[in-house]
Amino acid sequence: MGSIRIPNFPAFCSPHFDLRCNIHCHSVSLSSEKWALQNPLFLDRDEEERLPGARLGLLASLCFPACDAGQLLAITKWLIVLTHWTDRPRSLYADEEILDPIWHKSFRPSTRRDWQKRFQRHLAAFRLGQAIAARDAAEGIIPDLESYISTRRDSAGVKMLLDLIQYAGGLNVPQQIYEHPLLRRLRQDAADIIVWSTDIAAYAQRPHTNNLITVVMAERRYTAQGAAHFAGNLVKETISNLLENEAMLPVFGDWDEDVRAYVRGLRYCIVGSLHWLYETDRFFGEAGEDVRSSGWVFVAS
Repeated sequence: MGSIRIPNFPAFCSPHFDLRCNIHCHSVSLSSEKWALQNPLFLDRDEEERLPGARLGLLASLCFPACDAGQLLAITKWLIVLTHWTDRPRSLYADEEILDPIWHKSFRPSTRRDWQKRFQRHLAAFRLGQAIAARDAAEGIIPDLESYISTRRDSAGVKMLLDLIQYAGGLNVPQQIYEHPLLRRLRQDAADIIVWSTDIAAYAQRPHTNNLITVVMAERRYTAQGAAHFAGNLVKETISNLLENEAMLPVFGDWDEDVRAYVRGLRYCIVGSLHWLYETDRFFGEAGEDVRSSGWVFVAS
């Protein structure tokens, strides 16, 4: 068993991002776990045992610190479903109905038609990305870096996470403004920061699956440590790009307040996700604080 040193992601965020936690975190975490465990044929026994340690209620609370308890519960339920689909890709269609009550009771009634179409489009892209990743794994294919990054933005489900900013904030960002080139860049930067950081954190436990680090190792002939350093620099540079792009945002007239709130939401999703990496046991087990302070992680053989 070897080891590598990974970046200190929270340090990348400081002092540019504010970390906040939703006041409903504890109650919603308990309610969402109870909901998941009461759904028959949803989680298997191993998933049930891992659920409390995943701390998905905390992830939702860090990414959406200002929403109400009902919204936070819906988002946390969605994160549980997304994690289930990610861990068990074959369940994507078999357990599709699990999302229906969340969609019909929570997301759909309080969102605009253009948002609903976008979320469903990103859900379809997630399914396709998962299928491509499963095919590559089954056939032993390591994609090139550019292809991997494009597919990973979909297969990680991060586009749906960022969609939920508008739901959680009750924001009205018209389609023509949503598609503004600078907002598109900000969304892509935010997605890449979250996905790449998660990939770096996940490598130690799953070094034999396609991941940003394994793709860089194959394409650039780097060692695992060299690839982790390269990937960490990508994250750091993309945070700088995001801050530069944000500074260039124009004023959006009547919609400016909602656009600024949306951009704050991107920031919360970034800083919340990166801090959560050390709080959940999905990546570092019980050693999250040690990894946060030292950076060293053991790589599974």
